[in-house]
Amino acid sequence: MQGTSKEKKRRFMNNRICITGIGVVSPIGIGKEEFLLSLKNGESGIAEVKAFDTHFSRSKKGGIVRNFHPRDFIPAGRIRRLDRASQFAIAASKLAMADARFSVTQENSSRVGVVLGSGFCGLSSSEEFHRSQVLKEFLDLNPMLFPNTVPNAASSHVSIELGIRGVNCTLVQSFCTAEAAVLFACDQIRDGRADLILTGGVDELSEFLYRGFSDLRLLATDEGHGERSCPYDQMRNGLILGEGAGILAVESEEHARSRGAEILGYILGYSLVGGSSKSDGSEDIERSIRLTLKGKEGMEIDTISGAGNSSKELDGLEAQGIKRTFPSQYSRIPVSSIKSMTGEAIASGGTRMVANVLSMEYGFIPPTINYLIPDPSCDLRYVANQKLDQEVRTVLHMGISPGECYSSILMGYEWNR
Repeated sequence: MQGTSKEKKRRFMNNRICITGIGVVSPIGIGKEEFLLSLKNGESGIAEVKAFDTHFSRSKKGGIVRNFHPRDFIPAGRIRRLDRASQFAIAASKLAMADARFSVTQENSSRVGVVLGSGFCGLSSSEEFHRSQVLKEFLDLNPMLFPNTVPNAASSHVSIELGIRGVNCTLVQSFCTAEAAVLFACDQIRDGRADLILTGGVDELSEFLYRGFSDLRLLATDEGHGERSCPYDQMRNGLILGEGAGILAVESEEHARSRGAEILGYILGYSLVGGSSKSDGSEDIERSIRLTLKGKEGMEIDTISGAGNSSKELDGLEAQGIKRTFPSQYSRIPVSSIKSMTGEAIASGGTRMVANVLSMEYGFIPPTINYLIPDPSCDLRYVANQKLDQEVRTVLHMGISPGECYSSILMGYEWNR
């Protein structure tokens, strides 16, 4: 970026970050149209896990991506070299690029980047590789597994498949992983290091991961009310793991307008803060939201995309933080968590942000399904079981990992088309 520091600051302030494309592979749909229909209808993507044996766990369900055919997105000869997470990421990235009507060329490839959030991707490949290494003493070792044992495999494979030669990065930040990726991507664009970046999150559900969450007793169980993801409901008793990929194509408004792109929304503010040992977490949530809204305190928030994941701790903590931040408004702001339909994942924020864009574009707030019995500790205005049709110009997106990190992103939409 050229010019004096004053010119750089002016350009930073005036050149907003916009979203020009979205792509999604999720338990409730692959691609924009299918995902949108499921969001509107409140369809659950949670079902019994059959990809691996769950005999070790009282929990039996997961948010599983079904009817995914890699050949729809990836040449057949390359599929066998890719782990499931990389296949998801490539598919969602290609969908986002098509939605943005942007093509990577030899001339622009170094100005295009990939910044993904990925928590436990590579676990399946790592487990299979090391099982062969240790138990079979290298006799049946598949060398193609090794490149997929690292969390950054998905972002690397996206870059290779799409011919992207710009910034490439993978972030892990507990349950704020996708949010951290989007923040970093926005900073890269604002610093002039890229013109367009594919960003968001990708997750793969594996037996190794499922076993870990089960052993920590974090998963939902059937205690006479069914094993379900029911954020904010009084009978919630744990989360249900999910998988998939949610990708945004983000670019500077200047670059988007120069190529005549359709702008789907804006990233108007964001923050990521660490937890404090002196706080119960609600203060940290408030601090994150206030940093995100700095300079925009008078802006009306049309809805909150909740991080609620059906755990007792997180759902209640989110409610406390929102009430602290909006003491006179919290009872009027609609809150919804699509994790009731898709399940929870380390980088599920990417899929949720795709849903936020669709909410703004199509004027509705997706429902929190399975919400039956209100919990006094979660006393916000929840959109329960059926979508709420209304104009949505602003979405406050929450990312929460209790005791570790707290994120919020303000997304906005302008009727400029």
